Amino acid sequence: MKHTLLATTALVAMTGAAAAELTITGTARIGLLTTEGSVGKTTAIKYHKLTKAVHDTYDFFGAAISTGIMVANSYNPTTVALAAGTIGDAATDTEVEALDLMILEAQLRLAGSTTTQLALSVADLPALINTKAKRDVIAKDLATMQAMRALMVTEASTTKTVKDSTDAANRFRVTFTGSGETDSGLAYGATIRADNSGAGALGSGGSQYISGAFGKVSMGDLNGADESAAGGGVSGVGLTGLSDHNDLAYQSSDHNIAYEFSTSGVTFGYSQNTAVKTGSNSAMGLKYSGDMGGATVSIGAGQSKVGTATQTSMSVSASSGGLTLKAISSTNDNGPKVKAANGTTRSSTAAFVADVLEVANNDTDQTAISISYAMDAMSVTAFTKTVSTVGVADMDYSGFGFAYDMGGVSLKAGVVDANDTQLVDFGLSFSF
Repeated sequence: MKHTLLATTALVAMTGAAAAELTITGTARIGLLTTEGSVGKTTAIKYHKLTKAVHDTYDFFGAAISTGIMVANSYNPTTVALAAGTIGDAATDTEVEALDLMILEAQLRLAGSTTTQLALSVADLPALINTKAKRDVIAKDLATMQAMRALMVTEASTTKTVKDSTDAANRFRVTFTGSGETDSGLAYGATIRADNSGAGALGSGGSQYISGAFGKVSMGDLNGADESAAGGGVSGVGLTGLSDHNDLAYQSSDHNIAYEFSTSGVTFGYSQNTAVKTGSNSAMGLKYSGDMGGATVSIGAGQSKVGTATQTSMSVSASSGGLTLKAISSTNDNGPKVKAANGTTRSSTAAFVADVLEVANNDTDQTAISISYAMDAMSVTAFTKTVSTVGVADMDYSGFGFAYDMGGVSLKAGVVDANDTQLVDFGLSFSF
């Protein structure tokens, strides 16, 4: 149940404008959220094979000082050369430690210092950094060594153990909705929530629209046209949504301009992200809603193209009496496989180009189904979703929940199995 906190209708003193209305509504909730803990994991350090580009550039930067004077292209401030091992063999911790010292030397040179204790080299330092061009070379060499390090070793990572927890789940949101219509029948409006009003003040939050016989043009914080047609997901459960695992991921979620035209139950949509100046970033969608044999049926399909990735989605839902069923499927072709390519060696005249590592860009499929049943003030919902990526173990999500409407206040509870992590919540939801 939604109540209007404040509504004003103002006659606008300008030609062609009839009336405008501003409505303020609010929602709030109070309850508890329980999260099942997880056991921490540690990933070991992994040393990678030395490529020719890494090997030769390492030796180039590690040349020894033979006269006690620092060399511009060497970041080894000692009289003993630092050299990498055999091409094709795994890098060693000793080689990585030596590279870290060379990286430190480059950083200190840019700061006007050095790691060496050789008096002659310290006195010679200003000659290496006394022009912008020389400092630019050191900065590029520093980036080169950091890229080499990433190709030589993958650091250990640790995920901490998370204990079971129960936390408060409370919030209050206010939504401002403005709408109006001109004497000629042109409709316009805007909406924004209090929690994104800061962005709205800069023109990027909330959403705005204008519509007429030509269709509807919207701007702002929008869903892509494919998501609008197929739907963001299936029905969710719980007081908080329990991380909204019932929703699907759409690559068009950052779109900010859209066009929509509806006739006879059919809606066509197109959207883009105007912030993207190069490459593809658009989406299209088609949806039908109507009555079939006493049941309300909706069928939607859409496709988005972002860079080299293409996502195709489709859904169907049907409602009859208090029963609602929905199924949705989405496939993201993440683009062609990136093939491995060898980099180039750093020399006195050429910059180092890091190796290109192979990227599979495996396709990802998302499928979800939900069923809801409402009887008087009580409603129950269940859903299941699977995310499948080629070469990776499937991720499965399922949930069950209920809601009881007491008139302006609803009692809600839900439980979700989020890929073997259990989430539970319950509490009261308010509408104003």
